[in-house]
Amino acid sequence: MTKEIWVYSEKSSVRLNYVLNFISQVWEIQLHVCHELDQFKAIDKAKLNYSNLDLDVIQIIPHEILFKDKIENFDFPSLEKDDFSMIFFLLSRYEEYIIKDKDQHGRFQPESSYLFKTNRLHTPWVDVLLGNLKQKIKLKYPEITFKSDLVETQLTIDIDQAFMMKNKSLKRWMGGNLRDLFYMNYKNLKLRNQVYLNFVKDPWDVYDEIKNHTINFVNPPIFFFQIGNYAEFDKNLSFKNKKFTELIKHVSTWAKVGLHPSYQSNEDFNLLLEEKVRLENILGKPVQNSRQHYIKLSLPKTYKNLLNLGIKNDYSMGYAQQTGFRAGTSHSFFWYDLMQELETELKIHPFCAMDVTLKNYLNFTPNQANEHLKMLYQNIEGLDGKFRIICHNESLSGYDQWQNWPKVFLSFFKTDK
Repeated sequence: MTKEIWVYSEKSSVRLNYVLNFISQVWEIQLHVCHELDQFKAIDKAKLNYSNLDLDVIQIIPHEILFKDKIENFDFPSLEKDDFSMIFFLLSRYEEYIIKDKDQHGRFQPESSYLFKTNRLHTPWVDVLLGNLKQKIKLKYPEITFKSDLVETQLTIDIDQAFMMKNKSLKRWMGGNLRDLFYMNYKNLKLRNQVYLNFVKDPWDVYDEIKNHTINFVNPPIFFFQIGNYAEFDKNLSFKNKKFTELIKHVSTWAKVGLHPSYQSNEDFNLLLEEKVRLENILGKPVQNSRQHYIKLSLPKTYKNLLNLGIKNDYSMGYAQQTGFRAGTSHSFFWYDLMQELETELKIHPFCAMDVTLKNYLNFTPNQANEHLKMLYQNIEGLDGKFRIICHNESLSGYDQWQNWPKVFLSFFKTDK
């Protein structure tokens, strides 16, 4: 059985090499580029023709985008006939450098994306293109063996607030009581004081329950802890809080742990560095995983900052406002820096849905969310992709507004059994 394919291109291209590297990783097959026509014709192996020449092999007519070395606006639909260029366009997030419309948090809006406008945001279009190309190759070269088409699953959990009421400072406890009194929320007032006095368990303290539920998951969950200073959009406990640091250490013994950079740190590299050092001091080891708070992802700045920090993996590739595949794929891929025209060492792990997106942005009921997640899962099936979603300890608690939601999220994850 064969595990290599030769690709003919008249011109060399860093962008084309990036696309072929990605495909090689997904298929677990080596794709080699050949620029010499006679040499290519003499190769007696599986071949693809990425040129305008008629060579009597599987052909993809090239778009000029892969042979450029600058960012410029163009007619996006012109990419539809060139799978390689479409893949590059989507993975590189090319459109996010051109379209300047942002929401109130400075985030690229899903409604501005090409996939949203062409009704394909819920389809991993890159994966579909690869699936179609794979079928053509199988028909012409049945000796080629590809990676099995099995969906992998991974639960990721953001910890914006480790507890609802537990372990808060006296100042925050008193402030919460005053707020509940003002709004006459006597149920909350009673619960807060019961939690404060350790009479009842904090509703969001569900870490042992998550551990027990996920212990047999094929892929262990990843927790992202927000460890920044207290601010309008950053409400977690202080990194100096003993109970908080003990929790982080405990979770790291049975799950992966990463950084959830504060809202403020997106504009302040020194603050981001400080937060990473805080988490590393707690864990006693380097931190290599990260996800942006509020999915506050601004290209290329955010990813450059993470690279400069030594972060190896980012899990922010998705939308807060919509579900779907922001980069058109469910596969992990390396970030391509369009400003420097190079493939970087920062690996991007996309997600396709977030709990608050389903409940708060889309206003789904648990049953509606379950059907929507089924649709996303089915769109990945047969494409060798990864089904990755974001939850919070709040949503997995099933408390109050999140009643009946945990089973919606957890039912999609594969176990060893």
